[in-house]
Amino acid sequence: MKDIHDRVRETLQKNTKKYKEKANEKKRDVQYKVGDLVMAHLKKERLTNEQPTKLLMKKIGPSRIVHKFGPNAYEIEISQGLGISPIFSVSDLFPYKGGVAGHEAGFPSDGDEGWFKDLPPSQPLKLESILDTKVVKKTRKKNYKEYLVKCSGLPT
Repeated sequence: MKDIHDRVRETLQKNTKKYKEKANEKKRDVQYKVGDLVMAHLKKERLTNEQPTKLLMKKIGPSRIVHKFGPNAYEIEISQGLGISPIFSVSDLFPYKGGVAGHEAGFPSDGDEGWFKDLPPSQPLKLESILDTKVVKKTRKKNYKEYLVKCSGLPT
């Protein structure tokens, strides 16, 4: 019985070692320094339920690393209009390689792309008043309405 247990233990250890080597093939060991430029991957869990995710960018940046909390957590500079935490896991960060995206954070890009326009940072909209209301769709239980609103700082 001891021989069977020993053989099973050896087989389990050998298979565990093989699984570990296979899993570590895809693992990337990346260390960033404070001041490095990175792109951050936005996962759906980071965003609020009100934000539509279909048309959002998948990566934001380039952003500078502000603080390193350890080998796996970094705080990056992001615009205030996003409303998300600036602390990212190393698995969500990718090194910035240059290009058009540099205009978004105010950093110079490698090439001069004439089609890209510098956009001002987004500000949250503040509702000033409701100008008009109309019923768009009626069902048995519910009326769906459409509103024409005036936001402060924007034309009517």
